[in-house]
Amino acid sequence: MEKVLDDWMGVCERLGIDFEIKIYDGGSTDSTQYIVRAAMQGRALGRVELTVLPGVPHGPSILQGYRESSAAWIFQMDSDDAFGTGVFESLWERRTEFDLLLGCRTGRRSNWSRRFVTLCGRLVVRALFNSRVADANTPYRLMRRSAVVNLLRLLPDNAVVPNVMLSGLAGSAKLRLYQIEVEDIGTPVGTARLASFKLGRTALQSFAQVIALRRNVRNRRVTG
Repeated sequence: MEKVLDDWMGVCERLGIDFEIKIYDGGSTDSTQYIVRAAMQGRALGRVELTVLPGVPHGPSILQGYRESSAAWIFQMDSDDAFGTGVFESLWERRTEFDLLLGCRTGRRSNWSRRFVTLCGRLVVRALFNSRVADANTPYRLMRRSAVVNLLRLLPDNAVVPNVMLSGLAGSAKLRLYQIEVEDIGTPVGTARLASFKLGRTALQSFAQVIALRRNVRNRRVTG
């Protein structure tokens, strides 16, 4: 956590970004809260906000973060430092030309089942929403808030995969899309819920939510 905070504050300061880092912790047991609070007393004072959501799953916590943001640009990433800050500068430099800028994962170290789910996500959003997003669930995305604020209202509060849903809606809303590869350079840290035997059931629930979303927007014009 300390490295993640130092790296991201450093790159934002170097690029001259007026930034705030919001951390959503669903009840981790690896001292995240204490490390973040210690950082908030140091150089991160006023720049880092910690929200603890005990028992709240990954998807709904991400969605809450999106909805609570008032910034012109929202950047979301997982906190395990799997991708680093290198590609972010490329996304930031291109932001004025696009609405949704994604780092599409390469060299992933996850097991075959998670990769299969990722493949299914890409095929589903392409088939249902005509979206050209290559990595629908990537946790490395820069979004123009004004382009996605209306789309966020369409998502259910208990969305399992809000990023997949947004990737689909981006196609329906014809958002300007930019994609670049980002290499997975991290070592898996902690135990993820979706790495368990529940993955299959979670994937089916996700698919059902995506189908329901498509049904809800079928007869309306979706705009960013």
